[in-house]
Amino acid sequence: MNKDESPTHELARYRFGVVTSHEAPAHLELRWLPATGQMTDEDWKAGLLTLAAEAEASGRAGILIDATDFRHGFTDRDGAMAWRDQHVIPRYNEAGVQRFAFLMPEGFPAPTAETGAEPVVDGPAARFPTQWFLGCDLALAWLKG
Repeated sequence: MNKDESPTHELARYRFGVVTSHEAPAHLELRWLPATGQMTDEDWKAGLLTLAAEAEASGRAGILIDATDFRHGFTDRDGAMAWRDQHVIPRYNEAGVQRFAFLMPEGFPAPTAETGAEPVVDGPAARFPTQWFLGCDLALAWLKG
């Protein structure tokens, strides 16, 4: 399945990303744009808050973050992740998120599903597994369950 074949509806857009709702499989997607090379940590937080609000409104069980064009270099990565764990992950939990996938660019150095990595619960507050992928088809199949 190719993500371009799934009926989509754009829910939110800002300078650094677009949030869409997909029907098959039913999931939300945050696609980071190349402009993320100019974003600040606060801009990144705004994108995650937008996605969290859409997750709460939609009740979708799956989320895909397309990071293939993500260019942001965090000023304080540890602080940003701690903020996410405190302010965003609980909202995903309350929204009923059951699976969370990252689509990463070619050359991504960490383990992915394609290299045999297992899904993990990412962060102390999460109640759902997260998996990293290099291919969209595999990510969508995993989100479908």
